[in-house]
Amino acid sequence: MGGESALPSWVTIISGYSSIISSLIIFSSIVLHLKNYRKPFQQRLMIRIQLIVPLFALSCFSMLKNPESLFNRYLLESIREVYEAFVIYTFFSLLTDILGGERNIIIMTSGREPVYHPGVLKYLLPAVDISDPTTFLIIKRGILQYVWLKPVICVSTIITELIGWYNVNDVSATSIYLWLTILYNLSVTMSLYCLAMFWKVLWDDLKPFKPVGKFLCVKLIIFASYWQGVVLAILNFSGALPGSASTKGHNTNIGVYIQNALLCVELIAFAIGHWHSFSYKPFNISAIPNGRLEFYYAVKDMFGVKDLVHDFQLTFYGDYYKDYKRFDSVEATTAHPESRGRMSRINQGLRYHGDGKQKHWLPNNQSPVQNTTNVRSTSEANALLYQPLLGNALQYSPSLNSTGTSTRGIYPSSPKNITPPDSPVVPASAGTFNLINGPTITDVLNTNEISYDKELLDEDEIYYQNACSVINNYRLDQNEVKKLINYPIVDEVVDGHMFGFKVKKLRADRLRQQQRNHNNVSIDGHKNSSYGSIA
Repeated sequence: MGGESALPSWVTIISGYSSIISSLIIFSSIVLHLKNYRKPFQQRLMIRIQLIVPLFALSCFSMLKNPESLFNRYLLESIREVYEAFVIYTFFSLLTDILGGERNIIIMTSGREPVYHPGVLKYLLPAVDISDPTTFLIIKRGILQYVWLKPVICVSTIITELIGWYNVNDVSATSIYLWLTILYNLSVTMSLYCLAMFWKVLWDDLKPFKPVGKFLCVKLIIFASYWQGVVLAILNFSGALPGSASTKGHNTNIGVYIQNALLCVELIAFAIGHWHSFSYKPFNISAIPNGRLEFYYAVKDMFGVKDLVHDFQLTFYGDYYKDYKRFDSVEATTAHPESRGRMSRINQGLRYHGDGKQKHWLPNNQSPVQNTTNVRSTSEANALLYQPLLGNALQYSPSLNSTGTSTRGIYPSSPKNITPPDSPVVPASAGTFNLINGPTITDVLNTNEISYDKELLDEDEIYYQNACSVINNYRLDQNEVKKLINYPIVDEVVDGHMFGFKVKKLRADRLRQQQRNHNNVSIDGHKNSSYGSIA
């Protein structure tokens, strides 16, 4: 066949135009993202996912046009397949970032009931407790192993094809093509299964972000490229495809031509799906009324790889996930004391107080698992604030003196005031807190030294309520809303900070207006007094 396609010319023409259309759709979406680059961490990942469509279009059409080209077979095709694996990991990173990052996910899911595997796997595999950093690392490695293994498969394919051992028409037990296909199938199945379990465990948290379309876009384009190829290879081997008989004895597969032609046409639907699922609209000025990166810096950020290198290193070595203190929060509850994440924290020195919720970490020299990092819990950090005033009387949070520690975090039915092994001995003293010199906050507020008459708190409350009533609508087409939304907004903490910024600005404007009015009155009074003296 030489370097020409085995399909009719009209198929090649339709495939070419389809590839151009799908690429234009994606490039338009990417440009709009770059012009509305307000959340770099999320949009960078979305752009990386969308780039798979033009890469598929270029690869499929090139292979359809000239399948014997060394550039197409050994370089372009390999890049496409490796990037295909990379997109699965990128989608996982996007879901993680949407939920606030890995640490936030682990803290957020603390105390939840572990999720069982589907079908018979629930009898073979332990339930998934994603609040355990080790379990989270296993899921992440299960997804990332496909990215690591795919380049090895591609290099093995190239080497065996160069020495004549690789034949796509041979699916016998001694076929290199068959075993590499099986290895590839196992790897991609494990990766997608881990991604699906991550999806299942956090489904309720992901629902507000409408992730179904995103998941289908990523999964379908990979399955379309893989399973279409497998089915067509079997049909070609069995002689069911037209023209398959003419390829017997040659390292050519008519199914490969058909697969590339089908993908070129299917990419239009995939491009439209990517346009809607990874849209720029949630990042435009109407949705996020704050600044954006300039186009040049947005492009530069899009092609940055430092985040990938850093994350790959953390996942490969895994030491970051072994320190449970990094993923601790005082808000975590004790709803499921049998969970793996909870027991692992207990083994590293976590102790709960009498109420079962407040907690502290044992010093490193008392912890059953030694650790070199010194990350203090919230209760320890708060206790240290009082330590200069209390001397050595207080080493941990005040609740330790008032309630004592117990094993309630592990066994909820255990009685209070029973100290677990290795807990620090802190002498309780009724007058401990009397050692603090100076008045309390309540005493200061109740004194007559501070006058609140000029604070105008009621007026601030009116401004606050007005801001609450309109700010979440982001109706920037209305002038009154434009005047109201003229303060900085931080992407990830909008709900917590935006009203405070507004009230502060309104108060400053009011003070400036009062000062301006006072100056005008003074000038007018001076003029009137001057006129009176002349008269």
